[in-house]
Amino acid sequence: MMCTCIRQSFPLFLFAIMFAWQTHFCQSQAGEPWSADPALVSKLSASRPEFIYEESRVPAYTLPDPLSLKGKGRIDNAKDWDSLRQETLEKFRSEVYGRRPDLKYQVRFELIEEKSGLFGIDARGKSLRVVITSGNESYSFPMWVFLPAATHKHPAVLHINNREFPSFEKASTEPDEFWPVKDIVGRGFVACAVSTVAIDPDRADGFSDGIRGFFHRTSGAQEPPGDDAWKALSAWGWGASRALDYLLTCNEVDPTKIAVIGHSRAGKAALWAAAEDTRFAIACSNNSGCGGAALSRRAFGETVARITKSFPHWFCDRFSKYAGKEDSLPVDQHQLFALIAPRPVYATSASDDLWADPRGEYLSMVAASPVYRLFGESALTYAEMPALNEPRIAGKMGYHIRPGAHGLTLYDWTKFLDFCVKQF
Repeated sequence: MMCTCIRQSFPLFLFAIMFAWQTHFCQSQAGEPWSADPALVSKLSASRPEFIYEESRVPAYTLPDPLSLKGKGRIDNAKDWDSLRQETLEKFRSEVYGRRPDLKYQVRFELIEEKSGLFGIDARGKSLRVVITSGNESYSFPMWVFLPAATHKHPAVLHINNREFPSFEKASTEPDEFWPVKDIVGRGFVACAVSTVAIDPDRADGFSDGIRGFFHRTSGAQEPPGDDAWKALSAWGWGASRALDYLLTCNEVDPTKIAVIGHSRAGKAALWAAAEDTRFAIACSNNSGCGGAALSRRAFGETVARITKSFPHWFCDRFSKYAGKEDSLPVDQHQLFALIAPRPVYATSASDDLWADPRGEYLSMVAASPVYRLFGESALTYAEMPALNEPRIAGKMGYHIRPGAHGLTLYDWTKFLDFCVKQF
């Protein structure tokens, strides 16, 4: 059902009441609000009692105000946002994702192979190598690009792929739900993908073999990286921005309509990529959980303590000091969504993926809504969870939760592309 605003000369307080009712009505749904399956909660709680899977065990918490600017108090207009955004960005760099060094490099794109007449829709494919040169050394990683048959400018979706990266031949011929190229191109989008591990290895001892180690060597740095140095998540986001550099050179791509998407750890990287690089027009995180869409202060499912111990190469070293002390974090993940404002953002969850805290992912978006409203945009303000398979869209914010486990499915892709079509 579509809701429309009624504009009449009502007294202000009546208009406010009407707006609040309308917001509630528009963001509710026909189905029952999602809640975790009690049997699953019981099973997980019994098998891993050290982690929280029950809402009753979530600690009381207070989120940082996304509109509070140091020395100025709470801002109430968009013109002050740039200063607050920079302040927030610096906090994330310093305490969560790490600070990218001052990089001096050149980038070029080598065409390796082209294919045409693909997928029965006359799509075209390009196998490319992104080559980064610094000093006398070069580092490269692959990128696949598939284009619709029509020659006019298209929106594009860049996928940060954190699973086994398909060969160009396989991507050109075999259907894959995790990156459904035919479906993406068939809807008029350019489909592009890069591999996380090709940019920077996804292992604790991978520093010297990835882009971070490459720049550390070529810069002539004598000291090891500091405790606020960038790690793999930030490096993957940086690599996505280099793929974006290429897309901006393509005559077939509309430079104002390029989205970035990632699943799980790559979903964290996609949100951070969009925060660091405002050229991304839309960001989507799929099942990104702790350090991605989910609020750290809820300590639900995967926690700061668990993620920094198991994956010390994802976040800057300082993030680990908040293990069990999430309330002392100067930021929380709703402010990551706020950094993307007023650009559109979409997040997804899965009903059985309690490790990623679906409720915490959704509430994170709700807590970011004041920043979108600062720009006069509608936003997700209704705190009750949506029903399964009933995407909730409000202005430039969108969210859905689907049945099933941790993964990136065709349903997720379909709803994200629907959201992009609506926004573009």
